[in-house]
Amino acid sequence: MENIAIYWGAFNPPTIWHFQVIKWVLEKSIVEKIIFSPDWTRKDKDYKIQNIDREKILELFFSELKQRWLNVDFEDYFLKNPWNTTTIEVENYFKDKLWFSPYHIFWIDTISSMPNRVWNDEKYIENKLKKIFIKRKGFEVPINLEMQNFKILDLEILEISSTTVREMIKNKIRVDHILTPKVRDYIEENWLYI
Repeated sequence: MENIAIYWGAFNPPTIWHFQVIKWVLEKSIVEKIIFSPDWTRKDKDYKIQNIDREKILELFFSELKQRWLNVDFEDYFLKNPWNTTTIEVENYFKDKLWFSPYHIFWIDTISSMPNRVWNDEKYIENKLKKIFIKRKGFEVPINLEMQNFKILDLEILEISSTTVREMIKNKIRVDHILTPKVRDYIEENWLYI
């Protein structure tokens, strides 16, 4: 099975939007399996919660994913290792583990930052990395896109960012419609992101 995509990111917290991205990528039959791979608490992001709570939220989210789709796996390697991981390190880890290069899921707005990514020797990310870009409101595909090995998906989903969810919780706005039930319950029961 060489049609696998890595869905790597902070997911702080994971939302219905992340859930829908996985659903759509699988339903569009671009890949046969998705590996959900959260990263460690990064220095450039303010996580607002303890790592132990974040790990529990991600495990709960994955349990809800797994109930819906059997072709989703959870990889906690980057979640459990405290360093700032680069796209190339993620690629190399999964290439060694799977014995082939998987697809990587990105948002369309990351295209402009790809040439400047760390360890991107000889434009590996742009030319060799297999990419699935998810369109985002307010971001257009560059007209002069010089990139290879990619697919672009225009998903018909409501875009809800983790940042928006954290702000809503902080401001005591209900998030029932934005989070999966287990994630929402854990956040409420433990007074997270307040």
